[in-house]
Amino acid sequence: MTEHELNILLSRGEDIHTEFKEAKEKAPQALYETVCSFLNKEGGTIILGIDDDAKIKGINPSEIDQIKKDVVTAINNKDIINPPVNFPVTDVEKDGNKLLYIRIPVSSQVHTYKGIIYDREHDSDIRIIDDDRISEIYFRKRQSFSENEIYSALTMDDLDSKLFDKARALIRSVNSTHPWLEEDNLTILRRALLYRKDFKTGKEGLTLAAALIFGKDETIQSILPAYKVEAIVRRENLDRWDDRITLRTNLIDTYQQLMLFVKKHLPDKFYLENDQRKDLRELIFREIIGNIIVHREYTSQKSSDFIIYKDKVEATNPNKVVFRGILQLDTFSPYPKNPNIRKFFTEFRWTDEIGSGVKNVNKFLKLYTGGAKPLFIEDDDFKTVIPLLVYKFDEKADVFFDLLGINSEIIPKECSDELKNLALSEEYAKLINPDEFFFKKGSGWDKKGVKLKNVRFQITSKLSFDDFQKGSSWSEKGVKLFSKRSLNILKIMVRVLTPATIDELMEFMEFGSRDKLRELYLNPLRKDGLVELTVKDKPNAPNQKYIITEKGKLFLGGFDI
Repeated sequence: MTEHELNILLSRGEDIHTEFKEAKEKAPQALYETVCSFLNKEGGTIILGIDDDAKIKGINPSEIDQIKKDVVTAINNKDIINPPVNFPVTDVEKDGNKLLYIRIPVSSQVHTYKGIIYDREHDSDIRIIDDDRISEIYFRKRQSFSENEIYSALTMDDLDSKLFDKARALIRSVNSTHPWLEEDNLTILRRALLYRKDFKTGKEGLTLAAALIFGKDETIQSILPAYKVEAIVRRENLDRWDDRITLRTNLIDTYQQLMLFVKKHLPDKFYLENDQRKDLRELIFREIIGNIIVHREYTSQKSSDFIIYKDKVEATNPNKVVFRGILQLDTFSPYPKNPNIRKFFTEFRWTDEIGSGVKNVNKFLKLYTGGAKPLFIEDDDFKTVIPLLVYKFDEKADVFFDLLGINSEIIPKECSDELKNLALSEEYAKLINPDEFFFKKGSGWDKKGVKLKNVRFQITSKLSFDDFQKGSSWSEKGVKLFSKRSLNILKIMVRVLTPATIDELMEFMEFGSRDKLRELYLNPLRKDGLVELTVKDKPNAPNQKYIITEKGKLFLGGFDI
């Protein structure tokens, strides 16, 4: 910050983009409300050592370094600012007084300070608790893309010319007449909107996306010092790893190295489509890796993680949240997180139209694994779970009915078939002894049920395995193991493996009151995402039914949810 710029800010005073804070000995707590509100609004500059009336008070020189450390530590702490951020706190001097300033760019994510959202209005930080106002902020963020941020000091010398040659070769392999093949590097950047002009501010130059796709490694690390992608194999050594690579490089090389990592550690499998032989591993994981790169929120301090286990692959990515929960493959609305990066990767045929990746993974995974379904969870971290092995309830289904006290004669055959074909986690599938299986399965449901705040699933925690085995019948064992509420929860989830009306559920559960059935069981199951309505947009539809969700199936199968 130059003295001229500081004088302009002082003369202008506090406004929507400028905030002064006194900080003689330490940073004030109110500083973080402003950090949060600037992130959520339009960005801004905070100067420490100046009061609200723009009078310079200064900072004790002996405390400067400690204040810097405190501020950087705080904004990197998700218990204070979430998602956390990382901006430098810089010295400036005015009339012999030491000051500190922080430049806060607008974020494409919604941030909270100690769990509360703040917005900026005029020169004030406003605490936002109204649902409509919160929805407005999320909607506003959907129009903001951090990939488009222009870096005026970023030049062509900061980019790697060899990457342009590599990009042309990749494009040529799929389209030998593509116009970019004959154009110079800067023209390619302009056409791909990686060099752009902001018509609101007049600012023009290379964007963050340009640096990420074509930047030298040192350029990327200078702009995003915390950015990295971790690829890990954890099959034998679950506490550490069997193989690992850490990538802090451009997105072209990142994609290719991740695909090589997949080919090294996962088996290929081919199938014929229209007489063409296609690699299912390639079709599935080009989508997963493409999503890791295209949909990541690059301003986040978190890493992207790609982990291969014995029975599954998990990918987690810092995310700009659109909603929170599991994506329903038949109803989800795709939303671009980095549209220009996505469009550029589409030129290589590494990504397709938006939303196709989720659908393609679902389609091809069934062929690759023999029936497994992927799980996509939208949250601060976007999580993708790809099961690799498919174990099923099979003959354990009949014992499970007896354990829950379900009369197999009154449950539809389709429900019984669904339970037999329900995916089971490897952890439980290897338990052959039925007593051991259901006793340990009950403990597993109890641990996973802690995360379900509304359902409140629990087992008889003090029951020993020996006492459990002493039951003379499976129904007696079930009553010993589960509370009445937990038995009812499991009964309902099994019955709605195929759609059921409220009347069918009342008859099945021998329940006399619709309202109580909804209040005690169906509404909590819906709130925790285990059960949903078949007619989602019309809750009172005459043909309304209840059905288990993918999350509910995973819960029954003993998977992490």
